[in-house]
Amino acid sequence: MNSAFQNRPEAPRLRKPSCVRTKTFLRTTAVLMLAVSLVYGCSRESQDLAKLREENRALKERVASFENQTKPAVTPEREIQNEFLALARKLKASPNDFVGQQIKLYCRFGGFDNRFLDDRNGPKFLSNYYVGFMAQSGKGINDPLFDHLFISKKEAKEEGVYRLAVNDLITVYGMVNSAYDKEPWIEVYVVKRGWE
Repeated sequence: MNSAFQNRPEAPRLRKPSCVRTKTFLRTTAVLMLAVSLVYGCSRESQDLAKLREENRALKERVASFENQTKPAVTPEREIQNEFLALARKLKASPNDFVGQQIKLYCRFGGFDNRFLDDRNGPKFLSNYYVGFMAQSGKGINDPLFDHLFISKKEAKEEGVYRLAVNDLITVYGMVNSAYDKEPWIEVYVVKRGWE
């Protein structure tokens, strides 16, 4: 019996099938590839982010440079006031020299005065389309007082002229329409509250 048992063929040893080894290899490879791509992706993103930050910084520098070129040199407010006060005095002294010219005046609102609109010798326009107002060019009594400024009623409403109070600071843009009785007659197009 022993010899029969011994002569019996040996049972095959249990081995892992090749497909199981292949699956394990593929999983390991996939995990490694994902890890490598994740590391590469993160480093790539940080490089892209650094590049974007550098481009953003360069763009901000260019914008700041452009703004510096377009901004006028800062002039002290006192110099600006003196310059515009000198212009107002010249305009008041010799209005004929300014007829047909566009002007910008820094003024204080002096209230409404429409009496001059009906003056027969003044500029020819229909008074019912315009409103007249007064403006003092500075704080002092000696500063020029312009009482022949006029603006169309529609523009006066749009520009907020009716909401102005006496002594409000205003910037007036207009044109010297004519000169009569040694006074400039100023047709106003824009009135801004404050001095700009």
